[in-house]
This record gives sequence, structure tokens and C-alpha cells, in this order.
Amino acid sequence: MSIDDPEDLLGALDRAIRPVRRPNPLVLAYRWRYEIALLVAVFFAVPWFAALSPPVAIGLAALVVLPLGVPPARRFAWRRLRAIVLQHRLRTAFVRARVTSNAGRIPVILWTSPRSHADRALLFLPAGLTGRLLATEADRVAVACDGTHAEVVAVRDHRVLVWLVIVRA
Repeated sequence: MSIDDPEDLLGALDRAIRPVRRPNPLVLAYRWRYEIALLVAVFFAVPWFAALSPPVAIGLAALVVLPLGVPPARRFAWRRLRAIVLQHRLRTAFVRARVTSNAGRIPVILWTSPRSHADRALLFLPAGLTGRLLATEADRVAVACDGTHAEVVAVRDHRVLVWLVIVRA
């Protein structure tokens, strides 16, 4: 964005004063799907687990805990947990950095893929938001996600899909 381009300046001013739109209940439930599923599973599993005999309960608990002793399974579980946390951090960073469309919508996170040195997020950009605008605020988003910098990579043949790569090391 430059001061010389009045269209960019007006767009930035519009994003700065327009409030971010609140998500509808279905979108909110989708964003919190992992946490809701965990609560429902605990709600139904605890009474069932409490009704089991102690040797069977200890055996089932061991079956759940033992795979965490295997390094590949532990890495997989840790990366999935990091992916969930990354989604929440990205949404907060988009709101704080004002990466929104003119209607106040933030990008939709379709998939997150944490790696050892970087995290990738596939984003669907709402109408009025471009990859170029996201690229101007990418470093702000990266800092919110514990990264040093971020890059926006366009998906070939799709203008509304971009990969946000957040480099951590």
C-alpha cells in the first residue's frame, strides 16, 4: 500500500474503521469442532469407562497411553495439537492485523499442516481480499503464530486459494 495510490489508501481506511463481522453459529461450531468433539467424547466415555471392571479399565488406559511412548505417534499427536492451536492463532491474528474483506470477513482456514521448521495453512480468501493484501500483513500474522516471517504462495489456477507458510526457525 502506498500513500500515492488513493484506492489503496481508501481500502486501508475502510478496513481500519469497519468492524470485523462476527461468525454465525454454524461457523463458530466449525471453528471449535475439535474441542466440541472432545467434550462430547468425554461426556459419553466417562460413565462407560467408570462402569468397567478395574482390570479392563487399566488395560484400555494402557492402550491409549502406550502409543505416546512411540516417537512417530507422539510427533503425530503433537503436530495435530499444534495444528488446532495454529488455527485459533491465525484467526486472532487476522482480526488484529485487519486482514479482512470489505464486508469484514476473515479468510477461511481449510487445512493446517505443521512441519518441523514451518507451518502451512491453506486459506480460502473471501471476496474483496487478495493474496497481495495478505502478503503485506504476513509478518504480523507470523509473529502471532510464533514465527519469524511468513510467505503467501498462490495455488495454481485458483485466485481465492493461497498457502500461508509461517517459518519458525
